[in-house]
Amino acid sequence: MFGKRGSDDGNRFTPEFRQPAPAPVAPPAAGSVDTAVLTRPAAPSAPVAPPARRAVEAPPLAPEPKRAQREKSETYYDTKSQVFSALIDTIDLSQLSKLDPESAREEIRDIVNDIIAIKNFAMTIAEQEELLEDICNDVLGYGPLEPLLARDDIADIMVNGSRNVYIEVN
Repeated sequence: MFGKRGSDDGNRFTPEFRQPAPAPVAPPAAGSVDTAVLTRPAAPSAPVAPPARRAVEAPPLAPEPKRAQREKSETYYDTKSQVFSALIDTIDLSQLSKLDPESAREEIRDIVNDIIAIKNFAMTIAEQEELLEDICNDVLGYGPLEPLLARDDIADIMVNGSRNVYIEVN
């Protein structure tokens, strides 16, 4: 995106970065003396090659942490899509844009509650509140990024597609 693109059709291999594990160091025996500290090495007359690197096995990757929010089901997204479509058909967006954010949220909340009642969706109160929050964020804000933007401890957000969002936390 920021650099010059090559002619390789975007097929680039990106190696996975892993921190090398520190090599285990055996503690010295109780009575032994480290002779390397006591003697001075002779000045080399020829250039010395750097020491050979040992292959160190990387530690196993930690399991991915569980998501704070639960994964939403396909039926949730179906319901959200139907309610959102009905909301867009019902609401006048030009009038909505003239309202302050709190009044607009209340207007959307009332209409969405009516749509849920008319279409007879079976939802718990928690699911209904989550749906209302998601739809309000979609209409009035930045959609799924809105909860991240509300957090004060996040310094940077990078979006690489619909499933890859990276954040930098202070």
